Amino acid sequence: MISSAPRALLCAASMLAFLTLTGCLSPIAMHRAVLEYDRTVSYVEADLLLLNIARARHHRPVHFTAVSSVAATFDFRVNAGVIGRFGKVPIPDDRPVDLQFGSSVAENPTITIVPINGEEFTKRVLRPLDEAKFEFLVHQGFDINNMVLRLLARGINVEGDAGTAVLFNTPSQPGYAEFRRRLLHLAALDRERTLYVGPIMFEDIVPVRLDRAPTPAEVVDGLEKGYRWATDGDAKAYRLHRQVSGRIIITNYNPGQLPNEERQRLQGEAQRFPLDYILVDIRPGFPGGDYPLHGTIMLRSLNALIGFVARGIAEEPEYRVDKDPRTKADVRNPVRTLEVEESESKPADQEFSVEFEGRYYSIRKFPVTEGMSPSWNQEAFAVLSNLFQMTVTDVSNVKTPIISIPKGG
Repeated sequence: MISSAPRALLCAASMLAFLTLTGCLSPIAMHRAVLEYDRTVSYVEADLLLLNIARARHHRPVHFTAVSSVAATFDFRVNAGVIGRFGKVPIPDDRPVDLQFGSSVAENPTITIVPINGEEFTKRVLRPLDEAKFEFLVHQGFDINNMVLRLLARGINVEGDAGTAVLFNTPSQPGYAEFRRRLLHLAALDRERTLYVGPIMFEDIVPVRLDRAPTPAEVVDGLEKGYRWATDGDAKAYRLHRQVSGRIIITNYNPGQLPNEERQRLQGEAQRFPLDYILVDIRPGFPGGDYPLHGTIMLRSLNALIGFVARGIAEEPEYRVDKDPRTKADVRNPVRTLEVEESESKPADQEFSVEFEGRYYSIRKFPVTEGMSPSWNQEAFAVLSNLFQMTVTDVSNVKTPIISIPKGG
């Protein structure tokens, strides 16, 4: 018979083992689950993009479904036991007691997905992207005026003495080669740190003049409306001024050094166009000004962008375009904006791959197109993924029916 002292010691050891197992299982399981869910959702979004490119390749309608939430509950169970023998039992094993431990983890996730359709689909996927999304990508460190605009731009309106010429970002159109040369020139200026991409900052002056200093009440009232009183060339005359952040512009000079009237004129010119047009002003007399450009860049919708990449697989492939002789710096210039490979079997070195209509559509880890640098394809796909995030996956206010998929434990 086991004495009380060893029995107490065994109970304490069992309790310690129980607490240790409970404390270890919970954080380890949670850590793995969070990482695996994050990895799975990111791969779902990447595969969904590829799937829609494959659909567009076969002239099928695109369709997006976003994962809005993942709710998982975990059931951690640990059991411990002590088995002892009382009396004299003729058993070969002379151990007086046996300790038994067991543990289990049960997971019960519920995944909520939201189909993007109807008016929401139209706004997010079919409407052209606006300049705010372009500006966001500018500050992410991507090749903004080559890679980003090759994806986002539908074309360039070039204004000249003979009128406006439209250069479409479409390989079958005669203006495509010139479109590419224009983007290469912008990319070269950006590499040389002589390109400005940002809002037009100007002073908005209210045509109200005071021939005296404003009263404290007038000063406070102006500040509440975002204005300040300042002298207007005459120390005895005061007007209301307001600093305004206007439309996005691409230039080869610093617009802030222009007179305020000139900046207001540029703002007025930019406002003549919708938000999916970006004003470009590459002027003579500044770096790169021997290849001038004054006009607007037209942005695509996400749907049109996917169609552009899909047609580039085989139907309307891009071709090599070299820079203009007036462009000084060398920049990355692959043939394809984004290489999606179509094959009968899944490539061994694929980064992402989906199957559609009996064929595989893949993004390789190491692209094979002539002239494509090793990281270009991954960066271009990251730009596309960021656009997907900005236009589709914000489903907090989506009013379409949601689908919750529970998984049994």
